[in-house]
Amino acid sequence: MMKKYKLLIGVIATIITTAIFSCNKDFDRTLTDKDGTDTTKVRYGNRKVLYLIVDGARGQSVAAANIPNITALLPTSIYSWVALNEPEATQNSSNWANMLTGVKKPKHLVNDDALTNNNLQNYPIIFKRIKESRPQTKIAAYTSSTVFKSLTTGADISTLLTTDDQVKAAVINQLTTDTASVVVGHFTDVDKAGIANGYDNSFPGYKSAIEKFDTSVGEVMAALKKRPTYNNEDWLVVIASSDGGAFTLPPNTDDQTIFSKPANNAFIIYYSSTYKKRIIVKPFTGNRYLGKTVKLKGTEIRAEIPGVDADVYNINDTTKMTIELKVKKNQDIFRWPSILGKRNEWSSGHPSVGWVIYLEERYWYFEWRGKTDGDYKQCRGADLTQGRWENLSVKLEQRGNQRFIRTYTNGVFNNEVEITASGSLANTNALKLGYLNGNGHGEPDVYVTDIRFFKLSVPDGVIGQYACETSIDQSHPSYNFLVGYWPATDGNGSKMVDLSSQARDFNLQGAFTWENFNDLICPPSASTLAVLVPQTSDIPSQIINWLKVANKQTWGLDGRVWLDQ
Repeated sequence: MMKKYKLLIGVIATIITTAIFSCNKDFDRTLTDKDGTDTTKVRYGNRKVLYLIVDGARGQSVAAANIPNITALLPTSIYSWVALNEPEATQNSSNWANMLTGVKKPKHLVNDDALTNNNLQNYPIIFKRIKESRPQTKIAAYTSSTVFKSLTTGADISTLLTTDDQVKAAVINQLTTDTASVVVGHFTDVDKAGIANGYDNSFPGYKSAIEKFDTSVGEVMAALKKRPTYNNEDWLVVIASSDGGAFTLPPNTDDQTIFSKPANNAFIIYYSSTYKKRIIVKPFTGNRYLGKTVKLKGTEIRAEIPGVDADVYNINDTTKMTIELKVKKNQDIFRWPSILGKRNEWSSGHPSVGWVIYLEERYWYFEWRGKTDGDYKQCRGADLTQGRWENLSVKLEQRGNQRFIRTYTNGVFNNEVEITASGSLANTNALKLGYLNGNGHGEPDVYVTDIRFFKLSVPDGVIGQYACETSIDQSHPSYNFLVGYWPATDGNGSKMVDLSSQARDFNLQGAFTWENFNDLICPPSASTLAVLVPQTSDIPSQIINWLKVANKQTWGLDGRVWLDQ
């Protein structure tokens, strides 16, 4: 029995020992396959970057051209035809600095070709950042621009050539014969064609230059993939334009945002054989607003509701109210013209009781004079952009024993002023749209539509939520408190019809005409829109991320890294 017991123990020990060694072998293999050490040599090979910069290639024009070689890269690329350069960077040198430093002009201060008074010592070209982390990384750059070359002095090879064909040949030679990990090629012929012809495919010379660049891309990519070591390398290929170029868009394609400025329309392609396809398209830029309305201009073309019918728009010492209207001004600077008001006159010294909405400089005001305080007060709104529909809101709000006027532009709160001591603003005067009789102020030149008068202090959240809507119906939380609603887009006749239960129409005066419009309402700002698409200043961040170089906060890079999902 003892011998059998010892034999059984030996068999069990053998099994356990074999299992342990087997597990260790599997574990060793797992560690080897997933080695994640901090090096550019990762699982898929030695990481490298090919960076092709082309000047003057409008993203929309490139997308519409015959570009088979670029198109062949897109199934495994992150890309956008509506990428942006920096709107304030009007010089090529500024755009190149953005694309090579990863910060924008307020930081690098490259403002001209002489590179005078720049701040590149604090925001250097990313070549320096790469070398600090990876000293052995070899960098080569080729260009036909002396200014561009001066920005690439940190490269191991920085060569000035004469033509784009020579730049292409040098890049191909580098890829064929050398071991550089970062290769930059800078092309200028597309920009030259844009200067000579125009920056649009409707100009054959410009379209031909884009298609020639595409052919160069094809030749460069062919050379890249023929490298003897290609299968052991992991390449990020960046193809990007530094800017677009001047071109007048057809009116029906102009959305009045940064995306309708052809000079800022770049394109960016991040290609890697490991990427999934991701295209970044133009984001939402605002609600479309179209109709037919009257331009309120000068002293004659205006509208009013007679005093006998305008009593409902009086503001006494207990009234709660909110007034909203959409305004598109036709010049930038104004000197105090009324656009909507209820008072006897609008004159220097503000002599009459009542209220008025008027324009001053680039901004707007709600101004009033009450019966008890003996003087006028005003609450300022925000700046308005010429040629753009903007939503103006003003409300009278009660808080305890105090009352306040509050102003909002496009649903965003601007200012408030206490109105408690003013007392009643009520009067027997007409409600006037456009010019209000008086002296000491200028004349309007505006379109005013979608006018709403609530006998309610509409909550701030509701004002913000509905500011950019172009109509109102019973789904609006404050709809039942409307005492005036004039879309002012009737398109014909001599009235702006009131669609509220009060049915008190504005009567048009003067030699007016109904004019068509088709615009955006409340488009986001350029800075808001820009972060939603790739920007040229993003590219250095993408490159150092690809090379596994840690992005230090002290570098202050402005760009973001785009992922393929």
